[in-house]
Order: sequence, then structure tokens, then C-alpha cells
Amino acid sequence: MAGGKFNQTAKLNTTNYWVEWPEGPLFPKFDDKIDRVEVWLMQKSTGAIQMTYQTAGFGPNSWRANRIWWPRVQVAGQWVWDGDGRFRPGPAMGSAVLIATSLFGFGKQSYFWWSEEVEIVIVP
Repeated sequence: MAGGKFNQTAKLNTTNYWVEWPEGPLFPKFDDKIDRVEVWLMQKSTGAIQMTYQTAGFGPNSWRANRIWWPRVQVAGQWVWDGDGRFRPGPAMGSAVLIATSLFGFGKQSYFWWSEEVEIVIVP
């Protein structure tokens, strides 16, 4: 079964205060096709939450959830953040699920959940 982790730091966009983009290492099983990674990022101190995902373009051993799931609004055919985020530098909790399909297991899907603390940082 494939698995993943978060990078220990997550980059804060200081223009809109959303984290762009949660990412980390990926540990694919040799016969798994990675279908999707969904990410929930939450910060207790601010009450901020966001959901992002990735369905294509996985690196050989990495994921980057660079599509907005919530909160979002469609503008000129593009999904964009709905309003400003409330994230600030400091600790946050990341939870994710990886969905994969076995290439040799007759299309059987597998799921891998993980959660860990990440540090939201401002990168100059």
C-alpha cells in the first residue's frame, strides 16, 4: 500500500493568508497508480481550515495538493480562494488521505490516512 507524509513546513501566502501548497514525500507501492491526495489543514490558534487536493502530476516520490476544494468560488471559469484565509505562522495540523488503484489487483482501490503537525512559515 502506498503512503505519504507532510513536509515539516508549509508556506503561507502573505497576500491572502492561505497555505499554498501543502506537500510532502510519497511512498508509492510498485503496482499502485496514485489517483488522489486530499488534504485538510487546520490551525487551532486561529480557527483556520482549508481543503486542497491533487489528482494528477504526482512527482516520482512526492505530492503537492495544489487545487482548491474548500473554501472556493468560481471566477472566470477558475476556482479561487473564497475570501482571505486566517492562517498565521505557527503550528497547524495536517490530515490527508491517499487513494490509489492497484495495477495488478484488478482495479482494487486502497486508502492510506495520515495526520501530523506542520509548521506554517513565511518564506521570503
